Amino acid sequence: MTRSRHRSSKRSFLSRRVFWSALPLVGFVSGLVLASGVHFVRQRTELIGLMRATVACGLSTNFKADGTRIFPRGCDVAKPIEPLRSPWAETNQAIAQGLDFLTSAPDYNQLRYSVTTPPPFQTTTETETAPGLQEIVDGVVQQVADKGLPTAALSVSLVDLTGDCCGYGAYQDQQPRYPASVVKLFWLVALYGQYEAGTLQPDVDVSVDDEALMAHYSNNGASSRIVDALTQTESGEELTGGNWQHWLAARQSLNTYFLRANYPNLNIAHKTFPIPDLGLTERHGRDRQLANDENTLGAEPALARNYLTTQAMARLLYEIDTGQAISANWSDRIKQHLRHSTDPAVWQREDPNAIAGFFGEYLPPDVQLFTKLGFTFDDGRQEAAIIASPDNQTRFALVMFANDAVYSYEDVTVFPTVSRYVYDQMQYRSAERSP
Repeated sequence: MTRSRHRSSKRSFLSRRVFWSALPLVGFVSGLVLASGVHFVRQRTELIGLMRATVACGLSTNFKADGTRIFPRGCDVAKPIEPLRSPWAETNQAIAQGLDFLTSAPDYNQLRYSVTTPPPFQTTTETETAPGLQEIVDGVVQQVADKGLPTAALSVSLVDLTGDCCGYGAYQDQQPRYPASVVKLFWLVALYGQYEAGTLQPDVDVSVDDEALMAHYSNNGASSRIVDALTQTESGEELTGGNWQHWLAARQSLNTYFLRANYPNLNIAHKTFPIPDLGLTERHGRDRQLANDENTLGAEPALARNYLTTQAMARLLYEIDTGQAISANWSDRIKQHLRHSTDPAVWQREDPNAIAGFFGEYLPPDVQLFTKLGFTFDDGRQEAAIIASPDNQTRFALVMFANDAVYSYEDVTVFPTVSRYVYDQMQYRSAERSP
């Protein structure tokens, strides 16, 4: 009896040992069977982007008390992906049913900008002792009109960055306009958003030099490389079919990053040209496709070009200045890239510089200026800046888009004149508010 129990116990032990030894092999074979039923192919660069974002956003193990999953900052639930299946999987009912979870599970490969609630901009009017921001903006428009320049092509936003948020004045601030190189500020914020999420690595995926070249010097080659890194796409010859659709969706993720954070009326998916590094003087191949393709245009031909509103630009400047753009550290890094000296002894030695013909030219030499500007011969001048007095008692964001060719060459003093007028008026407001 004892020998029989011993043999039985030995057989049971061997059975358990065989079971646990074979379990990894069973799992591996099951995985192969499942994988053979899925035919879901993406370009290598897009697959890498998906895997990185999944690691950053899809693997959260934190939950609220009610069982709701908590995702890392910058993550959101995107539209589920419908996998393409091989004919063999369609004829195998067990495999087909097993794949259903793929269509019902959310895909977390879409990041979004961290600030989803717009600031409460409030139009301020004049008091007995100080001009309101709306009166200051009205004065800007009058100055432009007095110069004989077209105000229909003009948009202005002004934000008081002192005190409680946020005194505001505007003119045609909801009108989408081509932003030229001002768009690069959005790309820089998106880049730091991906750094924060871990989907890109600083000085690995994008060099620190390219950050400065794009943000401070407005270099189109550096900007092109950053757009490529952000979207895992490249410029090149035209694409067709699924390759084109994947490339288009990846490039338009630049838009969804901010649209999902309640930034309306923007399109920032187009590179800026020329790009000497690529030998491109204008849009070519798939970049031209992006402008001309019917899937891009839809019902809005404006999607053929980048566009922004001055209000959206003013919001981003406010969030940068208050340390909300991704994080306080990243916001400070953005401002360091945007800093330019208004001292003629400094900027007149720089070639090119961001001062002559723009906001900084007529400002006092000790003013703090953080600015991003745009210029084309056909589309005029654009600028978005944070301007502060040396003591920070006066601090404001000023955005002006002047989208007519006459602003490019007919009067190069309009932006400096406007900036100095606004600075003086804001200084007066600060003095009147001081105890």
